[in-house]
Amino acid sequence: MPTSTYSHIPTVIRFLQMVMPSSILDIGLGNGKMGFIARDFLDVMLGGRYKKGDWEIKIDGIEIFPEYIQEHQKAIYNDIYIGDAFEVIDRLGKYDLIIIGDVLEHLEKKKTWQFLDKCATHCNYLIINIPLGKKWTQPAVYGNPYEEHISFWDHEEFEPFIFEKELFCFPCIGDYGCFLIKVENYILYRIREDADILFSEGKRHEAIAYMIESLSKLPPDIKSEYVLVDLFLKELRIKDAIERLKGVVDAFPEEPSVKTYLETLNNI
Repeated sequence: MPTSTYSHIPTVIRFLQMVMPSSILDIGLGNGKMGFIARDFLDVMLGGRYKKGDWEIKIDGIEIFPEYIQEHQKAIYNDIYIGDAFEVIDRLGKYDLIIIGDVLEHLEKKKTWQFLDKCATHCNYLIINIPLGKKWTQPAVYGNPYEEHISFWDHEEFEPFIFEKELFCFPCIGDYGCFLIKVENYILYRIREDADILFSEGKRHEAIAYMIESLSKLPPDIKSEYVLVDLFLKELRIKDAIERLKGVVDAFPEEPSVKTYLETLNNI
């Protein structure tokens, strides 16, 4: 719908204060609630810039249904792009924060993950607002065929890469989730998932090479390093596992479990 529940607004504001973005892309802007909240909180309340000519925060939006866009959204947003966000985002630049509000349930799950992969190349943080559970059904409404809910989600599907979250219970319907995601955590999760798929398909060397190459471009992450070490061990590449763990010890000197793990492998 062009609007949504109000329960998560304090959480969105808390997330905005944590991130303090100077640029925002609001995907599925609808009636413009998220844009107005961000503008009022960041520019007016915190920045003291109540005149439009003084606003400094860049707030853009994408909306697939042009009839939702009216003068009040145009007054709040810098630029509004009409079209399918899956395609529109390819021609946009990078933002500090992307807000995806009540959008993912309108996509097939496979396309959702592809879409999130795209979003991850265009921002540093994501806020995802989403109804959770199979009771959040909705047909096409307001003459908008894109309003139909075609996928249903549980918060566990997002849990591996959530930085902060809040769940809101709606009796007889289910939970509603508001998630703050560090894009770096999302990318690492996807790397682990992709490597696991390759390995399970018998492409073991490709899986290991993919992880080594991918992790070399990112800050050290202990969970991902353990996955790579595990892949080495499954291939009986004990020396490679030990060498990798030595690097993990250097990266995480205060983490006792790494040293214990390394000592165990050295005794094999």
